[in-house]
Amino acid sequence: MLTKTQSTTLDSQDAEFFFNRGNTHAGSGKYAQAIADYTIAITINPHLVEAYYNRGVIYGDLKHSHRAIADYTKAITINPQLAEAYYNRGANYSELKQSHQAIADYTKAITINPNLVEAYYNRGVAYGELKQYHKAIADYTKAITINPQYAQAYSNRGVIYFQLQKYEEAISSFTEVITINPHLAVASSNRGNAYLKLEQYDKAISDFTKAITINPKLAEAYYNRGVAYGELEQYKKAIADYTEAITINPQYAKAYCNRGTAYLQLKKYNQAISDFTKTMTRTILS
Repeated sequence: MLTKTQSTTLDSQDAEFFFNRGNTHAGSGKYAQAIADYTIAITINPHLVEAYYNRGVIYGDLKHSHRAIADYTKAITINPQLAEAYYNRGANYSELKQSHQAIADYTKAITINPNLVEAYYNRGVAYGELKQYHKAIADYTKAITINPQYAQAYSNRGVIYFQLQKYEEAISSFTEVITINPHLAVASSNRGNAYLKLEQYDKAISDFTKAITINPKLAEAYYNRGVAYGELEQYKKAIADYTEAITINPQYAKAYCNRGTAYLQLKKYNQAISDFTKTMTRTILS
């Protein structure tokens, strides 16, 4: 929330009273009352940029993105150098899946404030949604340069490297995430997937095991560890992992299929047929 400096005229003082009371309501989570007070303050002083901005914040929090955008637009009209208003308007455009408009706002915010790390990050997300992956990587990298502890930026960059089949780069990014937060199961799981693609099965198994230790309900980690065990022809271990994945997610069609393949390798034909049948049933229903 922005704060308002002391005003001079009686009308401005009245506007400031409602503005400040709106801030109090907002801080207490009384959003309807806060909106009402900001609206009165704006009625008294239509140039009170902070009231538009703060009302926009509340509308955004309430997922009323169109109203938030209107308020940020008004704030920007009054103060075209308000980087946070461009950034927040961009975030609401992102909420509406209007990625091009969001990118334009994040770019304007960055132009005004080149150290606004969240603008780089969110612009990276928007570029990723548009499949402009190299631009997304550049933005995540810039965000990391500003904040070297930005784990989510490393993670998102790693996911894009993985999508681009740049597995070594993906591993590097996921390793940074793990260094920053060793207790993030998805980071170990993601790095395991990259090792799996590079056919470094022992490293993949180690990462999937770490992910499972952190989050025993992560079905994908069991499934992918099962894939690694299968590649190493350790079919009993693969079956155990696929079974665990199915226990967590009974609709996991790929786990049934791969478990059926492992049973087939062990010449357990009845179990294989049963799993392949379950695979088809779940594939048709999905």
